[in-house]
Amino acid sequence: MPTIDDFTRPRELIPPLIDDMGRAIREWVDDRYMPMRRKIDEDWAEHKLVKPLLKEIMVDFGLNRTVWPVDVGGLDISSLRTTGVGTVRIFEELGRADSGFAVACGCSLWPAIPITQLPHRNMELCNEFGPRYCGDELYMGCYAMTEPESGADIENIGRMHGRTIRTTAKRSGEEWVINGHKQWPTNSGRVANLFCVLCITDEGKDEEGLRLIYVPADTKGVSVGPAYHKAGMAADMNTDIYFDDVRVPLRYNAQPAEWTVKCFDEIVTIGNLGTAAFSLGVLKNTYEIIKKYTSERVVAGKPLKEHSMNAVILAELAVAIEAVSTYSYTVAHMVDAPDVYGPPWSQEIVAKTRACSMFASDMAVNHTGRVMELMGSYGYTREGDIEKHWRDSKMLQLWLGGKQLDLMEVARYFYECETL
Repeated sequence: MPTIDDFTRPRELIPPLIDDMGRAIREWVDDRYMPMRRKIDEDWAEHKLVKPLLKEIMVDFGLNRTVWPVDVGGLDISSLRTTGVGTVRIFEELGRADSGFAVACGCSLWPAIPITQLPHRNMELCNEFGPRYCGDELYMGCYAMTEPESGADIENIGRMHGRTIRTTAKRSGEEWVINGHKQWPTNSGRVANLFCVLCITDEGKDEEGLRLIYVPADTKGVSVGPAYHKAGMAADMNTDIYFDDVRVPLRYNAQPAEWTVKCFDEIVTIGNLGTAAFSLGVLKNTYEIIKKYTSERVVAGKPLKEHSMNAVILAELAVAIEAVSTYSYTVAHMVDAPDVYGPPWSQEIVAKTRACSMFASDMAVNHTGRVMELMGSYGYTREGDIEKHWRDSKMLQLWLGGKQLDLMEVARYFYECETL
């Protein structure tokens, strides 16, 4: 009997360590997350249920350790050249349960990228923050990028060059003094222990003045607002973050100026792969749900799936999963082979991961909607579980600048547009 594991997945591209992690996460999801999935939507403000689950997967299971060097207790998948494929394999499993929870887990690792990945590893900061991530207590990260006034202009760094950033970092002796307001970052609120803050400094114009600076959440002058109540993704807490004369050491600057934009684009690349993986997980669980429903639901004397009109919808879902899986793993392999395809911050890789992200999230939104229609009123009840995926996947279309910025990046690369 075919299952979600019978959809195309290039096994030869997935190292045994990564595949074993994916299988173990599947078991954890089925045992621990699925029984309480419907309750998570009511936990958006407090995360009383979410935080213990984060502890289990990030700390007890070890997901927090994946990107950090071995010297600080990590698994160092960067040195294994499996960051891309690992992202898709691991996060399709978490996305199958709840793409909001998957986002919270994935974005916790974003702040580590500028200092852990090769060839721009910063061992001084790895030694400082790595043991906290790799320790026995839950330690979460937040990549503080978006701002109230500029929105997706910040993600559009290739054309806006950071000109709309209003959060400032000024040198004062051996410290940075940070002032500003960030809005919507994943794991903001009372979740994150460490912020990686995109700031503009007075050390150059446009991109020359950009810095990624680490700010522990308990630093004096840091405050956060209440959680936003969103359409979906309850396990992903989003708030406002305020920085009021926040002082941190100069060494908390992740990278020198010439690396900041490269690290920014690398984070976007990994985020794009994450979006594709989350969407793939949504599609696979949608397949599981609708296969069971249409096998058990009898209309006019035979199962729902045996009616040709319904079989067409089911077949198109299967084709979408085939396409998204093959596409996602292919692009992920390109990210893992920079000597062949270029570094993860190159315009080509950013554009191709943007295209993959957009396609995958479009497929998730389209097919959860069609399956909901096929299930009728049961499709939009909480008990059906499809409406949750439908709401959550819509949000996957909108982050990281949304579909419009995805299309602009694709046009810029493939058509060499100079004014977009």
